[in-house]
Amino acid sequence: MKILQPPLPKELDAAQALRYMGCTQKADPATEALLQKAEALLRPAAQPHAVWMECPVAELPLQNTGSDLARHLQGCENAVLLAVTLGSGTDRLLQRLSATELPAAVAADAAASTLIEQLCDEIEGELRREYQARGLYITGRYSPGYGDCPLALQSVFAAYLDTGRKIGLTVGSSGLLLPRKSVTAILGISQKPVTGYRAGCAHCVLQKTCQYRKRGVSCEQE
Repeated sequence: MKILQPPLPKELDAAQALRYMGCTQKADPATEALLQKAEALLRPAAQPHAVWMECPVAELPLQNTGSDLARHLQGCENAVLLAVTLGSGTDRLLQRLSATELPAAVAADAAASTLIEQLCDEIEGELRREYQARGLYITGRYSPGYGDCPLALQSVFAAYLDTGRKIGLTVGSSGLLLPRKSVTAILGISQKPVTGYRAGCAHCVLQKTCQYRKRGVSCEQE
């Protein structure tokens, strides 16, 4: 098991954050300035932490977690469990802005969602390089709640990683992560090149609330 305190990505993917804000066209200067203000508030508030460990897939209780995850891990005897969070300071900032500056709260929420994904991408890239150096390959990350994989699997990943003690990340009774801007995921490990499989929209558990679908696209296209 490895515990990390990774730095935030040096540059925010502003285009992605603006999409989270609902900007499907080029943003006007006022919106761009609002996002820049939100990012400036967010960076000192965030305290990124991550933890990951390798374990045999057969040891994980994945029997009733949907067909999409099984397909994603096909051909993988081992897997990496990963948890990443921006910390409770981010939640406190978002709560304060929601009560005092709603437009800034929307922008900060979008910026935080973007930064946690960028951070996960960076950690995944480091893992990929590490395993490639060992002659192994890993899939992309797959998170509970995606496709037909139940959100309840968050609790399993959190328990295996002991996220409460290791990085201050807990799981609520509804399966949602606390702090909110956090991610748990699994990546399959194989001795052969492997990418995993994307789940389709048809039976995704997030279908009714998916922000991508509301914009007429899918997360596959982002």
